[in-house]
Amino acid sequence: MIEKYAKYDQSPSAFPDFYVVGAGRAGTTSVHHYLSQHPKIFVPESKSSSFFYASDLSGSPLIKEGASIPEWFVQDEKNYINLYSSAPTNSIRGDVSPVYLASTRVASRISATRPDAKIVVFLRNPVDRVYSRFTGRRRDGLEKIPTFEELVEREINTDLVRDDAHASYLASGMIAHQLRTYFDAFPRENIQIHFYEDFASDTQGIMASTCKFLGVDDEFQFDVRQIHNRSGGRIRNPAVGGLWASSLPVRKVLRPFLPQSLRDGLFHKATSKTKPIPIRPATRFRLIEIYREDVRVLEGMTNRDLSAWLRSPTL
Repeated sequence: MIEKYAKYDQSPSAFPDFYVVGAGRAGTTSVHHYLSQHPKIFVPESKSSSFFYASDLSGSPLIKEGASIPEWFVQDEKNYINLYSSAPTNSIRGDVSPVYLASTRVASRISATRPDAKIVVFLRNPVDRVYSRFTGRRRDGLEKIPTFEELVEREINTDLVRDDAHASYLASGMIAHQLRTYFDAFPRENIQIHFYEDFASDTQGIMASTCKFLGVDDEFQFDVRQIHNRSGGRIRNPAVGGLWASSLPVRKVLRPFLPQSLRDGLFHKATSKTKPIPIRPATRFRLIEIYREDVRVLEGMTNRDLSAWLRSPTL
């Protein structure tokens, strides 16, 4: 069911033309950086303004007592519109905010303002995506739970199909019902779906396909040599890893004052040498069974054989 949502004060043309709505940990940070290279595409310097989520947090876990709203979220409409004030007049404007695929409420909010918007989705094996989020947050000092297995035990018996799965782990892997809201709110021809496996193996090709969908030059050659926001496991040098994780409070304070390019450079330098931490086969098997039905629904929705996502590991 599409949520009834009041249109915003600005005219539709003031809002972005397309939205990369997620999913998180499926390559969207790299997509944001690559899109910014195209001369006919404008995206704000900072990713994840998340306005169509943050402007109304009803139903969000962020309204719980003690929760903090991420400092990069833009809640004010005028501030959001201002992010696009420097966009060239002949460019198309985009919003890359992965949280848009974590809530059933966002699709109708975007549609109420830009019913003609183009929606771009990146999907990834839910087990890999959830595990990637955990390892990345452990590395960056954002997660105190010591092992993924302990996290699974804490969450496995909770309600995993939620209207709002923001800031969750296992629940964020349940995505079919979130994607369905975009199918309900927009014409199918206005939605393009990519898969992380394809993006990783043919980045240039997926970017070209995205450009064609958006109606801009699809022969533009992107510089895709750098992968952005790679999770990568544990930082190889223990001293560097400890320093990076413990610097989180300082990074939070400095974030509003440092340009995105400098923050990206510091992150890349700190995390350039990492050691992969494979997920335990027994844990993967357990999560495959949790996500099996959701993956089967996604297969039907996307017309894609996703049996590889359900392949059991050797125990």
